[in-house]
Amino acid sequence: MNDDLPADERFLRLLGGKWITAAISTAARLGLAALLVEDDAARPQTAEQIAAAVGGEPDAIDRLLRVLAAEGLLTLDDAGRYALTPLGDCLRPARLGDLAALVGAPFMWDPWSALPDALRAGETAFTRHMGTPLFAHLDATPADRAVYHRGVDAFTRHEARALAKTYDFAAASGVVDVGGGLGTVCVELARAWTHLHLTLVDRPEVARAAAERFAADGLDRCRAVAGSFFEPLPAGADAYVVKHVVHNWDDADATRILTRCAEAMAPSGRVLVVEGILLPGVRPDATRLLDLEMLVLRGPGRERSKNEYRALFRAAGLKLLTTAPLVGSTRLLVAEKRLR
Repeated sequence: MNDDLPADERFLRLLGGKWITAAISTAARLGLAALLVEDDAARPQTAEQIAAAVGGEPDAIDRLLRVLAAEGLLTLDDAGRYALTPLGDCLRPARLGDLAALVGAPFMWDPWSALPDALRAGETAFTRHMGTPLFAHLDATPADRAVYHRGVDAFTRHEARALAKTYDFAAASGVVDVGGGLGTVCVELARAWTHLHLTLVDRPEVARAAAERFAADGLDRCRAVAGSFFEPLPAGADAYVVKHVVHNWDDADATRILTRCAEAMAPSGRVLVVEGILLPGVRPDATRLLDLEMLVLRGPGRERSKNEYRALFRAAGLKLLTTAPLVGSTRLLVAEKRLR
């Protein structure tokens, strides 16, 4: 943001972020990218053509498209046809489109309206607004659960590919993905490191979906195990990947998860924690924004500083070795067993 603008203009631009986010998420939910690309080639369309394809009113669709074009996601040619820009290409489901759809989904968007009351009452905004915690809601609502997992999976692909490039798995044989969701980390690591044998641990219904994916992709070096990261994990692996799991829990439960990894891993093994790290001081910080999202969605959960992660590792019998950047504000924290 331009700091030279008057304060009221800057303030109004901040408030306008809501409109831009809603427009981008709506475009993703309408499947706009699929209409503008065919076989990886641009397929420009007019507002009328797009409206016909999505069952929308042409003038209303055009108003949305012009906002997206003004924000650099689309171009508009002299024939009135819209096309994706490189930025707009992120709307494709194979990239970040499913994440954009998740951000604007009612069950993720609406709880923010309960934040003031939740702060006063010391409650989670999601629970106050929806009447149930996030994961309980997902368990009871298959349609929302599917949107959630697709959205999380979209960003996971980027993180998993970065993890495969950032961490040297050459000396590893077995890797366990703790709370691994639909198996994207296992898939990407298996493709990048063809000697690895990977095990995913997650709740039964999630593990079943991951197992089906592994079978469909012909990845016989990947397996899915139904279980809980609060219970003993598959033992003897060289690396335990814990991606965006720790931030869902308070310190006591986070320590329990890391302790299970420490108990299970091989003597020379490593725990690979993928999370954001809160920066010191007051500055623009994507992880600080995610920390507020955690306050809305998962009251016990929070983002943490590096020193707070050191304390968690220490309580779990681990020692932080290194940190490295992955994607955006996400970091890889590598820990080993602490000598008693």
